[in-house]
Amino acid sequence: MSTWVAGEMAESQMHDARHAKRLAALLRRLGEQPVSSIPRACHGWAETVAAYRFLDNPAVGFPEILSGHKAATLERIRSQAVALLVQDTSFLNYGTLQPKVGMGTVKECIGEEYLLHTTVAFTPERVNLGVLGAKLWQRPEEPVAHERARKPIEEKESYRWLEGYTLACAVQQACPQTVVVSVADCEGDIQEWFLDAMNRPAEERAEFLIRAKCNRRLAPGTAHGYLWEEMQAARPLGKLTFKLSRQADRPARRVTLRVKALPVTFYGARRPGGRLPPVQVWAIYALELKPPKGEESIEWLLLTSVPVSNFSEACLVMQWYRARWEIELFFRVLKQGCQIERLRLETAHRLLNALAIYLIIAWRIHTITMMGRTYPEVSCEVVFKPREWQTIYMMQYRSRPPVQPPPLRDTVRALAQLGGFLARTGDGEPGIKSIWQGYQRLHEFIYAVEMHLAVNAS
Repeated sequence: MSTWVAGEMAESQMHDARHAKRLAALLRRLGEQPVSSIPRACHGWAETVAAYRFLDNPAVGFPEILSGHKAATLERIRSQAVALLVQDTSFLNYGTLQPKVGMGTVKECIGEEYLLHTTVAFTPERVNLGVLGAKLWQRPEEPVAHERARKPIEEKESYRWLEGYTLACAVQQACPQTVVVSVADCEGDIQEWFLDAMNRPAEERAEFLIRAKCNRRLAPGTAHGYLWEEMQAARPLGKLTFKLSRQADRPARRVTLRVKALPVTFYGARRPGGRLPPVQVWAIYALELKPPKGEESIEWLLLTSVPVSNFSEACLVMQWYRARWEIELFFRVLKQGCQIERLRLETAHRLLNALAIYLIIAWRIHTITMMGRTYPEVSCEVVFKPREWQTIYMMQYRSRPPVQPPPLRDTVRALAQLGGFLARTGDGEPGIKSIWQGYQRLHEFIYAVEMHLAVNAS
């Protein structure tokens, strides 16, 4: 069994040893060929059939598949001073081609959309610690927005954010020496979340960090009646400068933000049955000074349970929120690298079981990428088996590998070069796509060498 697979399976709660063995085999095969389909990754017809039987087995479920990885993730969290439990939702589209009736093209695409909400743990340095939970569902065919105002929060789709926070609180209790922070984008700006946190005992409560969406009404007595106006008028604490990463619609650039922070008390929002109680949180407001011509100013308003009384504390919390971007890269690995939207498994049970496996594989690829950036000088054997790093070295440098394992950053960059990274001066660190492409090429090469040796030995 691969070293990393053994680590993720050590505390597995699979009820049948045969199922645990099959899961380990699938993690190894699909982990070595993350871009490949299940039949291509498996070695032969018998192994492919066994894989599909495993996914279809009613005795195998999402929690059991993820149980070993979740236990390993908790161990990694316990070794951290701070763990950021980022939750977010991604749309999965499983379109199918159907014959078209009448004039026009031969086939038409029928979309079947799912929503996947996951909680992934990261260090403040953005290293992926693992997946702690996920929820998959479909929206009803008929719009239900007109019913939202009458429904309690437990019956709304947005309740998933509170479920994610409940999970974070459970992690906090399991890892009492670690500061656990539940992080969400502006969809998580829900007053019930703030009240949930306030009503929990301090020793059972995780912290939260949420980007604000609503210009909430403040409690009577404030100089300004609403959140945004109050923060815009607040006294600046200082200026923070950092490099903003590139996005599809925006190039990378250095930004300077003016930072403010205040405790604010939200006036009770209206809900069925009356108003919610007032609740106090800390607000951090950051606005970019002198954005480039034609660019909008970067503006962040963050809400948190973490006390922020000075500039350094505000900057620390903002750095935590910036790590939220890593879950977007994680989804990219899951959708483009593991290509989960190409799965055609016919039933929700099979799909959910396959997603559990690919969540673990996506964690592995994302971790390789970020470990190489965060811990560049450690031995590469913290991530790679000897056979892996030695093969990477021989493929890239065409010479015998050294006796001592090279640094992790050098090995990750060499792996990325197998996947198309050019490593030119000024190219920066390799992207995640070149990592998963290089990882697949590496294991295709290892498999070819193993088959060559086996044939010659027979």
